Amino acid sequence: MMTTADPSTEGSTPSRIGPSVHVVRARKLLLGGLVGGVVAAVCCLVGFGIGYGSRGLVTALIAAAMVLFFYAAGQMIMVFFANAGARTLMLVSLMSYTTRVIVLGLVLLSYSYNRDSWPSLVPIAMFVTTIACVAGWLAVEILVFSRLRIGAYDTEYVPPPGSTSEGMSAQ
Repeated sequence: MMTTADPSTEGSTPSRIGPSVHVVRARKLLLGGLVGGVVAAVCCLVGFGIGYGSRGLVTALIAAAMVLFFYAAGQMIMVFFANAGARTLMLVSLMSYTTRVIVLGLVLLSYSYNRDSWPSLVPIAMFVTTIACVAGWLAVEILVFSRLRIGAYDTEYVPPPGSTSEGMSAQ
C-alpha cells in the first residue's frame, strides 16, 4: 500500500536530505523575480542607451542596480529565514525592509549632496527604469508564486468527545 505524505509536514522530517520546501519556494521566488527584473533592466538599458546615449545608459544602469539590489537583498533574507517561525519571519522581514530603505535613502542623499561629482543623470530614464524593473520583478514573482504547489485543505469536522448534536439543540 502506497501512502502520500501530508503536504503541510513536507520537509519537516529529519531523514529528508536537502533544503526544506519553504527554502525551495523562497529560492524559486528569488530566481523568478531576478529573471523578471533583469529582463526589464536589459530592455531599459538598450532603449535608453540608444535614445539618450551614454548618459541614458548610465542612468538606467544605476536605477536597475538599485532596484535589483533592493529586491534581491530582501528575497535572499527570506530564503535564509524561510524555516523560521511566523513571528521571527515577520520581524526579520520588517528589519530587512527598514535597513534597505535606509540604505537607499543614504544613496539618494549622497547623490543630492554630491551632484557635481556624479555623472549627469537623465531623470526620465531613472524613473522609467525603476518602474520597469519593479514591475518586471513583481510580474514574474507573481507568476512563479501562482505556480507553487502550496497545499490548502480543510479537515472534516469532528465534534469533541462527549458532545452530541441533540444536546446542542436542547439548549
